[in-house]
Amino acid sequence: MDNLALKPKLFRIASKIALRLGLWPESNPLLYPLSGDTCIQYAFAISNLLRLNKNNYQTVLEVGCCRSSLTPIMKELGFTVCGIDLMPSPLSYKGVKYIQGDFLTLNFKDSYDIIVMVYVLEHVGLKGRYDSTEVEDGDIIALEKVKQILNPGGVLIFTIPYGVEKTVKPLHRVYNRNSRLLKYAYENFEVQAEEFYKNNSKNIWVKCEESEARKVMPSENNYALGLFTFGNKVT
Repeated sequence: MDNLALKPKLFRIASKIALRLGLWPESNPLLYPLSGDTCIQYAFAISNLLRLNKNNYQTVLEVGCCRSSLTPIMKELGFTVCGIDLMPSPLSYKGVKYIQGDFLTLNFKDSYDIIVMVYVLEHVGLKGRYDSTEVEDGDIIALEKVKQILNPGGVLIFTIPYGVEKTVKPLHRVYNRNSRLLKYAYENFEVQAEEFYKNNSKNIWVKCEESEARKVMPSENNYALGLFTFGNKVT
């Protein structure tokens, strides 16, 4: 899975499976815009989910699922899937539980083997996008919530914009290893996998070292990518 060309290919294969089995309606408008960094992030998540699926992980919570294309794929892989988002979901999938609500304030009765947060943490607590409200340290609070509801030995998969640390309001935050978010993650979870990507001079996403990714100067449309899988420490 280190070959960049395989990642979009993996996503296309998984999406075709979901379409064929009726889990992903052909009219789904979310299918067609997927390209570039979106494919990379989804393929990273799917490759890790495939690995976890072979190791008896069963329950998944997808945070920020409203516009996600992972939901039907996770269902088809055999996971018990629950999704939560601030916005109403434009689509419904048989057997998938959907909660419209605030992840930061909802009192969860269940815990989960896997929590997926793709295109999420950089927006939590930033007012003005995806119906978010301003919450100081909302991203840190979100990880603290994950720690509470992730089963011992469970796995957190998340992706974030990476580069010179900056908040590009109201769009997103950009992180690196010196950011409080990642410091919290490294201190409270066990890193299992991490990958970094940046746009090259030909506007093609390529895999790179963390040292290269953290030098990218962010803007509204420019940043590197940090892709992470963390395990919940067993105490």
